Amino acid sequence: MGDLRVRDIGEFALIDRLAEALGPVGLGAGYGVIRGIGDDAAVLQQTPGTRLLASCDMLVEGLHFDLSYFNPRQLGWKALAANLSDIAAMGGRPRWALVSLGLKPDMMVNFVEEIYAGIAELAMEHSVVVVGGDTCSSPERLIIDICILGEAYRTKVAYRSGAQDGDMILVTGWLGSSAAGLACLRDEKGAAVSGREELLQAHLTPVPRVKEAAYLMNSGLVGAMNDISDGLATELHEITQASGCGARIWADRLPLSPAVRDAAGQLGVDPLEWALYGGEDYELLVTATGGKNSPLKLRRLSRSLKTGTGIFLSAIGRIVSPPGVEIVYPGERVETLPPAGYNHFKRGS
Repeated sequence: MGDLRVRDIGEFALIDRLAEALGPVGLGAGYGVIRGIGDDAAVLQQTPGTRLLASCDMLVEGLHFDLSYFNPRQLGWKALAANLSDIAAMGGRPRWALVSLGLKPDMMVNFVEEIYAGIAELAMEHSVVVVGGDTCSSPERLIIDICILGEAYRTKVAYRSGAQDGDMILVTGWLGSSAAGLACLRDEKGAAVSGREELLQAHLTPVPRVKEAAYLMNSGLVGAMNDISDGLATELHEITQASGCGARIWADRLPLSPAVRDAAGQLGVDPLEWALYGGEDYELLVTATGGKNSPLKLRRLSRSLKTGTGIFLSAIGRIVSPPGVEIVYPGERVETLPPAGYNHFKRGS
């Protein structure tokens, strides 16, 4: 049975097999699912007092991923991780997902099942249920499109427009690790990078900061929040534009792991390029509101986050009134930081 191809069994038999591959996260009992896979639409029960959050993210072979780097389980994990990160960035709790696949007809059935196994593995960690989706033929490229639904209490939704003059700019975890991991995968010379596996994991199976977002929102200090999917520079511009303000960050405060620094040295790359423009770190970019005893509150928040999740928080800059984003390099050299990063429609990206 391991030599079956998608074209051999057809759409409906494939759907049955994929539903089976999902296991418990395809059933939905006790997860607010009245009717999940198997009808024309899912019927879901929203938690009273919450707002519904909805997002979707599409991955296209050759544009967003290379199958020579990913195994199918990693690919399924990353596809869902990108969506969970969007819900985390709004301060929400992910609940339900719909998965649509564009499949090449000669693709092996067990390959597709492994994609779903990767989705199921990460979904289980966050109590997310896959409640439907679609499959169709895509003769040239594999396409994975996931729609994610989540919830957030009315007073605890984080928007990009919430930044204010004087807010501190914070990020969770390390920056540039995913881009460094991709550079290692593309390195044909096989440079001996210390921490290579850590960087590969950051690119292939990133961890969405859902738990960390909950800690941040419960602190009452969050002004604006965004996830770092297209690069820190782009995400920071999105916040300042939505909030009608500017930002200034310090280059020497950007958290770069030893592995990122070593990879940059080995491959002849400025690690700040990965941190600012690499993207796909899926860390959280946060502005924290100022006010009385703000530094003390932020230190307490940082300690609480590290204790509760193991992830640290770094202060990298401040929101300012004048529009535009600036970066300060050692020696107080100030430069404008352009909103460069991943652009789906930019020629050559």
